[in-house]
Amino acid sequence: MEHKDKLLAIANSQAQGLCPESVVDRFSNLPDEVAHQILSLVSLKELIRVGSLSKRCRGLYLSTPSLKFWSSYYGDKQGQLNLLNSFDRFLILRGGNTVQKFQVHLDLCSSLPDEIFRVITWIHIAARCNVEVLDLQLRVYKNDMASFELPSCIFLCGSLRSLIVTLYTVLKVPSFAGSTNLRHLNLSYVQIDDGFSKWISNSCKCMKELQLYHVGAVNITIESSSLESFRFVSVQNDTCHLNITGEKLEDIHVNWEYYQRGSRSLTISAPNLKYFKWIGSLLNRQNLRESMCLEKAEIFLKPRRGICENFDNASEFLCSICRVKVLLLSHETIKARGCNRKYWKSQNLNFTDQLKEVTIELSNGFNAMELARYILEQAQHLEKMFIFYLPHQSYVIKRVNQSKKVSAAKIVFRKKQQR
Repeated sequence: MEHKDKLLAIANSQAQGLCPESVVDRFSNLPDEVAHQILSLVSLKELIRVGSLSKRCRGLYLSTPSLKFWSSYYGDKQGQLNLLNSFDRFLILRGGNTVQKFQVHLDLCSSLPDEIFRVITWIHIAARCNVEVLDLQLRVYKNDMASFELPSCIFLCGSLRSLIVTLYTVLKVPSFAGSTNLRHLNLSYVQIDDGFSKWISNSCKCMKELQLYHVGAVNITIESSSLESFRFVSVQNDTCHLNITGEKLEDIHVNWEYYQRGSRSLTISAPNLKYFKWIGSLLNRQNLRESMCLEKAEIFLKPRRGICENFDNASEFLCSICRVKVLLLSHETIKARGCNRKYWKSQNLNFTDQLKEVTIELSNGFNAMELARYILEQAQHLEKMFIFYLPHQSYVIKRVNQSKKVSAAKIVFRKKQQR
């Protein structure tokens, strides 16, 4: 009822020609942090409109710590130019107010050097405003930008903690030996050279998380004394050799799929690794420098199209694990047939010593079921096992339950629908 009375009062005031400033402005009355959070969700055009409503709104508009400039090119060069000019004026008006997050998602379409110069200028402004998160996505309309080099000021910016870059071209990193305070780096659809690996090793002493999505390079070597989490996604890319070294690395997630023959290798040296997730076509024990002691491992092998996968890869990887508490194996990972418990015993699998939980997806054949039975007979600390079986494999329940368990593990059977 009180809410309706306020609405009626506002309507009556407007009908009587009273000054709009006498009407309650709920947005202006919000705390700064709440108003800024709302403004961080709107586009540049909407932000400018808000700034014209009142003196209070203008102050909020110019001090918002989260800036977002998104522009997709649809053939309207003049419209894009007007939008770029508006953002230039906005940055000049807001002066040196702090920028916590700065997002630029831009399709470069007209005079390429001029637009690149604008973007570089914006990055300089963000660095002067103590930016903490820089999210830069540039797509070249005619694909005629050979490379892009971020200005050194952004890496020397003491406040910068997170850098997200999507470029669709070659990314040049600084050649200077100065250090950066970057903790999170996310690169997507960029080409890198040997200088990138050296820069990570020599300049990124605070780096905690590194994510590489579809990054092009024949050889990628990551050596870091501070890195804790590494994520690599590459599908049908030209990467051949991936080397990861880090004494503090605890989490590695690799999604590496390829459909052509060729020499490929994965080398991991991470003595404190706890969680390893593999999705892809490559596993080779020879490329693991040391046995991995893990809290959790998830293995999902995907056969290459038209190429018969070597089952020994999966077996060798299991042999390379000396301790794991939680293990997840997809049906493709252990798809080969003819591997009974005698085979598994002959592999000297040591990962069962600390195993507490296992999830196994069965495929056609008996290999995965025999592995499950082997684990039940070896894992003294096992607490739970999940077995996903196909509709025609109901016999699995009886066979597995007949295993001579060495623990009081609970076995959960779940039927999955065959696609």
